[in-house]
Amino acid sequence: MSERTKTIKKYDRPVVVAGATGKQGGAVAARLLERGHRVRALTRNPGKPAAKALEAAGAEVVQADLEDRPSLDRALAGAAALFSVQDFLEAGVDAERRQGINLTEAAAASAIEHLVYSGASTIDRNTGVPHLDSKWEVEQRVRALDTPWTVFRPAAFMENWAWERETIESSDVMHHPGRPDMVYRQVSVRDIAVMVVEAFENPAVWTGNIAPLAGDALTPVQMAEAFSRVLARPIAFELVDWESCASAQGEELMLMYRYFDEFGMDGDPAQLRHWHPGARSFEQFLRDDGWGI
Repeated sequence: MSERTKTIKKYDRPVVVAGATGKQGGAVAARLLERGHRVRALTRNPGKPAAKALEAAGAEVVQADLEDRPSLDRALAGAAALFSVQDFLEAGVDAERRQGINLTEAAAASAIEHLVYSGASTIDRNTGVPHLDSKWEVEQRVRALDTPWTVFRPAAFMENWAWERETIESSDVMHHPGRPDMVYRQVSVRDIAVMVVEAFENPAVWTGNIAPLAGDALTPVQMAEAFSRVLARPIAFELVDWESCASAQGEELMLMYRYFDEFGMDGDPAQLRHWHPGARSFEQFLRDDGWGI
């Protein structure tokens, strides 16, 4: 048994999870419950199916709105720790910035022992991509706290390929913007959750640390080859030009892809596997997620 395993921190008060009915927050809440921690799941709508599922799994579901500071103060009362994440796709970049700062300020005024913030790859580079720069503003405020903190910067979510699943399986073509040799870094939200809980359980190791998270780093051509192996038939890569990307996914995401294409992304899969040997490769994620079945 490693020294880290011997010294796992168990909280006698709940860990608050923002975005608990979303991809990252939901994965973090599930991992915390699996590890035996008490979870206080924040949601604007406790009646939605995802919130009901969390409640059935043992979480305390609390109504709170990231735009409403008093609701956040109430949600953090008596809590031990906080997982903070915001989603610009849901409310827009300005709202993401505002919500992230609101939650960070509420954390600063609370008695929590540890805040883990999840931002994004490359946010410290002055990218000019609005949602990456807004996450950077939130991260800077988190790092200014007296409260112990940890920051993770995940690469692109492997789970986002669900948006393209029907098209890929029906056309045998994988569309992606950027150069054929551009290295695209990805991570599963389940593996992000493992690292977030690792930070909560081992604060002596993780407090004050910042880590990019990537489970795989493949070119579009290599991703198409992975799809081909999993689906057991040839899947072609087709380059999407920037105008078509903006038309299909919006200006904001096009700017992100274009930045990644020109300047690259952060995150070394070997570093993630040092802490989490079971982190999924892209191909393993596809198999685990039921592609090819």
